[in-house]
This record gives sequence, structure tokens and C-alpha cells, in this order.
Amino acid sequence: MTALDVLIGVDKGTSSIKTIAVDAATGRTVAQAGCVTPSSRPAADRHEEDCEATWLATAGTIARVTAALPAGTTVLSVGVTGHMGGVWALDDRAQPVGPAICWPDARAAGILERVRAQDGDHARSLYDIGGNAMISGMPYPLLAWLKEHDPARYARIRHVVMAKDFINLRLTGVLATDESDLSFWPCDLRNRTVSPELFARFGIPEAQAFVPPVRDGRTRLGGVTAAAAALTGLPVGTPVAGGCGDAAANMLGVGALGDGQATTTLGTSLMNGTSSATAVLDPADVGFSFLMPEGRWQRQITNSGGGTLCLDWVMSTFCAATGDQIARGGTTLGAVVDAAMDATVPGNDGLLFHPYLNTAGATAPFVDGNARGSFVGFGPDTTADQLIRAVLEGTALAVRDCYEAMPVAIDEIRLTGGGARSAPWCQTIADVLQKPMTVPDVEESGALGAAMLGGLAVGAFHDLDHAGKALVRPGSVFHPRPEHAAVHDHAFATYRALLGPLAAVWAASADHAAQGGTEEPS
Repeated sequence: MTALDVLIGVDKGTSSIKTIAVDAATGRTVAQAGCVTPSSRPAADRHEEDCEATWLATAGTIARVTAALPAGTTVLSVGVTGHMGGVWALDDRAQPVGPAICWPDARAAGILERVRAQDGDHARSLYDIGGNAMISGMPYPLLAWLKEHDPARYARIRHVVMAKDFINLRLTGVLATDESDLSFWPCDLRNRTVSPELFARFGIPEAQAFVPPVRDGRTRLGGVTAAAAALTGLPVGTPVAGGCGDAAANMLGVGALGDGQATTTLGTSLMNGTSSATAVLDPADVGFSFLMPEGRWQRQITNSGGGTLCLDWVMSTFCAATGDQIARGGTTLGAVVDAAMDATVPGNDGLLFHPYLNTAGATAPFVDGNARGSFVGFGPDTTADQLIRAVLEGTALAVRDCYEAMPVAIDEIRLTGGGARSAPWCQTIADVLQKPMTVPDVEESGALGAAMLGGLAVGAFHDLDHAGKALVRPGSVFHPRPEHAAVHDHAFATYRALLGPLAAVWAASADHAAQGGTEEPS
């Protein structure tokens, strides 16, 4: 029997936990397991997890993977990633101080707004220091909320970690974080360090001491303890890498590692990110910035309402009969989209779609909480197929809008997420942006990115470029069709020109709704 060396990658997500084992030589997935992330919402603005329940659930997925490995397999290392933000508070014995508060939690929204209102009183803005358009689920506002509303609990806190750090703690007994998770505190982004000023701005200067040691995610953090081995099936002493946050891991896991490469996730949202050798903060006050391994920075801007939820909405609202057919197994969503694209033409006879369906409005490359989705160019002969094309082209136009707002030269975009399984969608994005789109053969990009770091920690690879070439399996490449460039350039110009007039409509609609919708038209 041929010996098999594997790398294990763990992705502790907000909604699910996934563990994979990949062949260290080829990146082939050998085993995988997953489960729903145990979480609770004790109030409308709360999102919490029981720390130990999450650890046990994660350990369970690792155990199912190790049990499925062929006899004689050697586990070289483990790498862990996880969602960023939130507060996993620990006491002086490194035990949880209450439930973890996760990044979707909104309890600290008022505190964040209060601090933002004072932003102009300072020489540098929150964004200029941290490179992040701050959300209420970041550690600073959450810790300020705990200090103000639950002082007894706050007084017990000695350490604050992120999701992946807690899993690493339970695997190895070592308390630490890495640069990528540090960046979502946020830190002093340009200097890649903790920002005392931001702690002071939130009224929690003492909380700077809560930040654990910052380790390089590519190096060995520790070895699997006997207690963790009993739960996971991993051999005692198995090396565990420092790991990284999920934004970094997803980019690593699709092989977008160098200048000129970017990653777009076609999920519920459209997440558009690129990494560079210097910090990029434009467009200002929009999106997030993360520290990447090897001294790089990631810039990510996300249209939170412009992804697969738009296609789901069109199908459920305008194509109910087809949706029923899909539900009965008579066809598939992919087949329906393929047929719609075959029945329509690029440019869609002028029918345009602005994909701002999320109630948060537009989040990139501009911020407008009043923004809403719109179709422009309806006619009596508009078909359901054209509505489907409008969604694919509209989301592609939104992707182009995001990348054109970033002052970074981009040569290739790697697509991931559920929408990347649609060849017409990928081809449409290539045509609209006139750039090649690569869809790597990667099932779990976050877990694979974590596994890469594990490989680096044990010397299986020289650097991230070597790891990417070894583990990211080639997939499909969609080349732009030059003959469609002009029609999409025209559509993009129209898409952009409509934003000004639409903004006025969005604002008026929001004002009308705020007045109860009772105002008589003039």
C-alpha cells in the first residue's frame, strides 16, 4: 500500500463547520465532514455561541475525517481558520467568560455610532487607522458594550481571541492569535500592530492587555494535546499551525496569492478582494482590509445584496412554475439559467439590473443604506429569460464597479462560491470585465487555505506560492470574448449613470417610509 500524507484543514464558519483532509502532494480531497455551527440568538440583536459546544462540534468533524482516512495515512499537520470579529472572552485560566459573541451581533450598534460621531474630533479617522468600515460586531464596540452594560463579566476578562484561536487553544493548549485576525479588531493596519489609540477612542484602554500573543500563521503553534487527541482521533503531538482568519484563508485556498490576482465570491453577497504588497485603503470608508501572510495586505469590498440571493429572488418571484419544476426534480436551476442565456443576447436589449436587494442597501463601492434593487428598461415584450440574464449581467456590472474603484491593477480574477458553479455566470463576468476568470477545482477554499498554512508549518512547502501550486487544483478558465466588449461597456456606463438619479429616488422613498407612507403626492 502506498503511503499517504495528508494535511487537515478546519473552517469554523458562522453557519457551518467544515473539516477536510487533502493529499499533501496533489490537493485531492481524501475525506471531509461538516456540521451546523451551534449558535443561539437570545434577542433580536444578539448572535452567540457556547464556546465548549462549538469546540465539541468542531472536534466531531475532525474525528469523522480522521476515521475516514485510509489505513497507514500520516497526518502531517492541522490548520484552522474561522470567521473574524466578535469576542471570545477568556478568564485568567483561559476559560470562557460567558458565551462567545459573534460578528453578526448588533448589541453594540449604539456605542459604535457614538464613537463615529466623535470621529471628526480626531486627526485620524477610525477608518484611516484600521482600514475597516467598522461594524458593531468587531471587538472594540463589543468590549465597550460589555464594560458599560455587564461590568462584572468585563472585569473577569483577561484574554480575547477569535473563533479559530479558541479552536487552536483547545487543540494545543496554546493561547495566541495571528495578524489576519488582529486586523479585524481592527489594528493599526499600516504598521501591522495593535492600535492603542483605537482602544482609547472606545473608552477601553485597559483592553489592550487582552490581545494575546500574535504568531505567524505559517508557523507551528503547538502540538495536539492528549485531551484533544481523544476527541479528534488525531495523534498526540500532531503539529498545529497558527492559522488565519477566513478572509485570508479563502484567498489562499483559491490560489490568489500575488499581485494582479483577485478573488470574487459569488455567494449570498458579492465579495471582491485582492492582495498587494502595500496597504490599499481606497475607496475610503468602504469595505475591509486584512493583514495577509508573507507581509501582504488584502483589500475587500462587498456588495452585500448582490449575489446568489438575487437569482433566488427572481426565480421565486417571476418563475414560480419553473421553481416548482426544479423542486420536483424535473429540471435544475443550472439548466434553467443555461436556457435563459441561450434565449437572450449580451446587453439584454437594454434591460439593466442594479443588485442591491439586501436591506443594508449598497455597501460597495459606495455606501447607501437606502439603496434598493431595480430593473430599468422593462417593455411589454420583456421575458422571464431576460430577467434571469439581467441578474447575471447586473451582478457582473456590480463586480466591475467594485474593482474599478480599487486603485490596483487586476489581471485575473478567481471565482468561488455557489454561483461559480454556473458556467454562464462565470462567462458573463469575464465578458463584462474583459478579464479572464478562473474557477479552481476547490471544494472548500477556506479549509484548504488553512491546510496550506499547516503544510508550511511542517516544511512541506517552501512558501505560499509553492503551496498554492501544489494544492490548488486547476479548474475552468473563462476567457473574455472581445466581440462583446462594446455592448458591456455601454451597459456599464448606463449602470453608473443611473446611480445618481436612483440615489435621489432611494432617499425620497426612505423619507416617505419614515413618515409612515401617508404623505400625499404633490
